[in-house]
Amino acid sequence: MWPRVNRAAEEFYCRLLQEFDEEKKGIHNDPFIYEADVQVQLISKGQPNPLKNILDENDVVFIMEKLPLEKEETSHVEEPQCEETAISDLSTGENVGPLALPVGRASLLLLLLNLFTHTVGLPACSNYILITYWCTHLRLHNVPFYFFTGQLIGLYTMAHNPNMTHLKIHHPVTALPPLWVRCDSSDPEGTCWLGAELVTTNSIAGIVLYTVSCKADKTYSVNLEDLKSSHKKRHHLSIVTTRGFAQYELFKSTALDDTLAASQTTITLDISWSPVDEILQSPPLSSTAALNLKVESGEPRGPLNHLQRELKFLLVLADGLRTGVSEWPEPLEVKSAVELVQEFLNDLNKLDEFGDSTKKDTEIVKHDSAAVDRSIECLFTVRGDLDFAEQLWFKMSGSVVSYQDLVKCFTLIIQSLQRGDIQPWLHSGSNSLLSKLIHQSYHGTMDTVTLSGTIPVKMLLEIGLDKLKKDFISFFIGQELASLNHLEYFITPSVDIQEQVYRVQKLHHILEILVSCMLFIKPQHELLFALTHEKPQKWKVEISGGQKKVKTVWQLSDSAPVDHLSFHKPDVSELTLNGSLEERIFFTNLVTCSQVHFK
Repeated sequence: MWPRVNRAAEEFYCRLLQEFDEEKKGIHNDPFIYEADVQVQLISKGQPNPLKNILDENDVVFIMEKLPLEKEETSHVEEPQCEETAISDLSTGENVGPLALPVGRASLLLLLLNLFTHTVGLPACSNYILITYWCTHLRLHNVPFYFFTGQLIGLYTMAHNPNMTHLKIHHPVTALPPLWVRCDSSDPEGTCWLGAELVTTNSIAGIVLYTVSCKADKTYSVNLEDLKSSHKKRHHLSIVTTRGFAQYELFKSTALDDTLAASQTTITLDISWSPVDEILQSPPLSSTAALNLKVESGEPRGPLNHLQRELKFLLVLADGLRTGVSEWPEPLEVKSAVELVQEFLNDLNKLDEFGDSTKKDTEIVKHDSAAVDRSIECLFTVRGDLDFAEQLWFKMSGSVVSYQDLVKCFTLIIQSLQRGDIQPWLHSGSNSLLSKLIHQSYHGTMDTVTLSGTIPVKMLLEIGLDKLKKDFISFFIGQELASLNHLEYFITPSVDIQEQVYRVQKLHHILEILVSCMLFIKPQHELLFALTHEKPQKWKVEISGGQKKVKTVWQLSDSAPVDHLSFHKPDVSELTLNGSLEERIFFTNLVTCSQVHFK
């Protein structure tokens, strides 16, 4: 039996090490399959981490979970499934998201883990006797021996244990990232995660075992002193420290209907303090606070939606200029680009209606932005001094659907300039090709321009860049948020046109963050008043004894902290209008751990 166990540990470790080495080289692989019904995924630093809502984990970790049904069904490995490995039935084709392993299966892994760490000095036969004892004690006679020794955390621990020198792996062993296993909470404690994290100094000194439980209920009962006493007893401590955390949501969007998903824009206030006096303690005045903003760029319902559409079209042109291929967006106008440009040029021939034409275009854009959120009008209004090129950009950016449209539109414009039909006015400072042609037309002579290759694309791209730069200058200076010197990096024409597009895009992201702050963050006294009367969306206490990784965490939140479990949500009919807040479901998390030393 033991050769099979050793071989399994060696193969499992080598497979994890391979993934880890490739990740360090920047190679990101899909999850790999282990034992036919389990998949392993390496979450890189900075990627969405399923543990972040519980442990603020944002580093590299291995996640092990049940293989999705469609992958399992197409697997060539056919293996009878015992009762211990069965999970709840799921309808075919349903998008079930991450899948958890049964707690019974994962819990045995921790049993094996403790076995391997505490009996390293015993011969193989003694280990076998102890496993037989545990099987008998737990009444698990029907569980195959290999089922224990070939699983997950136990093999992970075996490979890292420096006392396991007989394993055929390179020594000293490379410390791998923490390993976490999704669990289905089918046990009385509601276990949703089991984890193992190595303790390293100059070498691997031990391992910390984590158990995370989660429950959902309308009521909860916990005592801070009980949590502290339990931590002291578990880790043989006489003194512990406590640290509290509270998170308040200042803004979070919800889905309005089936066609418009909830926005990812959120603004939260995170507060921390120490010590903690009681569960759900209000943050004291000495707390540390951090404001976190997450702004979804280009949100359809956002106050800058009209500007985002222009930026998106600008990026289409930049990609087309770089690659020679453009994926034109759907037009916003009913009329074609050629029709709109021809009408625009005809209007310019009627000098008495030129001002009305400008006013009409400006009002259309104002209406589009005001339809999203009228409060933005005081923050970001469309400029009233749009010149010829900027009005042309408005018409073409919402109607051009092909390269041929560009050629035909600019042909009409150049012909009108050559005939002297129009003498449009422009802002100073533009270096675009169209601006040069317009200035030349004032003197009756114009350079010959061949509208072929990338020239039409570049001409419209230059116009759009000039327009957006002026928009940003108008806002930042008008709101007294920056000077021209501050904006020089973003608006300079001295770099190549692709770099100019990139910098304008960065400036747009900055604008989105600023506008979100202005709209959704109340003045300081209103914010503080609200916080003293509202409950936080998340409240957490950490109990520790000086060692960073060894801690007990209790958390209360109003949303599910794990994404692989389904909790009962009361129907609208179950809640009364006045009792809706009192009847809502709360989620409690408890994180406990044990540290095991290898030496």
